[in-house]
Amino acid sequence: MVQHVIVPVDGSDASWRAVDAAVELGRRCDASVEIVEVVFDQPDVDEAIARLAERLETHDTEGVSVTTHVELAAESVADAIGQLIERQPDALVAMASHGRGRSAALLGSVTEELLQRTFGPILVVGPKMTSPGFAGPIVVTVDGSRASESVLPLAAAWGIELRTEPWIVEVADPDVVVAPDISESAYPARLAHKLSHDSGHSVQFEVLHGKVVHDEVVSFADSISASLIVASTHGRTGMSRFVIGSTAAAFVRHASCPVLLVRPPHLVASDDQDTA
Repeated sequence: MVQHVIVPVDGSDASWRAVDAAVELGRRCDASVEIVEVVFDQPDVDEAIARLAERLETHDTEGVSVTTHVELAAESVADAIGQLIERQPDALVAMASHGRGRSAALLGSVTEELLQRTFGPILVVGPKMTSPGFAGPIVVTVDGSRASESVLPLAAAWGIELRTEPWIVEVADPDVVVAPDISESAYPARLAHKLSHDSGHSVQFEVLHGKVVHDEVVSFADSISASLIVASTHGRTGMSRFVIGSTAAAFVRHASCPVLLVRPPHLVASDDQDTA
């Protein structure tokens, strides 16, 4: 499934943390990795090439095909990376949530622009990510919305690729009383059964309890040593004009594992209609 990973960097230590995640994913999936720095002036190209080569020597890339590339941009970082993705439509983008180098912050403007213009998921490495291994389970969150459930097939596919189990997780409000004749786990259990049937692989489920969704999900992910959280950029209250919802952004800020952000298909269609 994952054959090539594009990693935008900006010269900062923060942005290069995504390189470690991409390389480890490359080992796990036998995928190649392309590290890209965007510059805006031709005289900066040679300096960027040398900087990439020097920095790459400080990272363990054994067993993975890793190349570096300098992209000369006319407009923005997101535009340059978007054009690179269009030339390699099967590539996965892996990027740090923030950087402080020459290309400015990587989450926010760049990630949101990429999510607007691409159809695939983006692997985002947040500030609290520890060493990525991709051997642990995958946590995927649902909230009853079509948007949240749209990522389930992708989570199953990644589980198969990484040879690990997906966990479908719902966070329930502890103040909401469930009728005695209704199992509170009925919803995630139904989704897990269907996903297991459709994919032919085991799928687990869990109901968590708490007021703050990201706190409960991140804590659960840590408790099972999850290698990945898969999340829709929007849930029940998602609006297409807000590309990254607050809960998805909180996963990125607080998770100790990478977060695979997926924009729901109906929001992509909505934006296409708005710009037509």
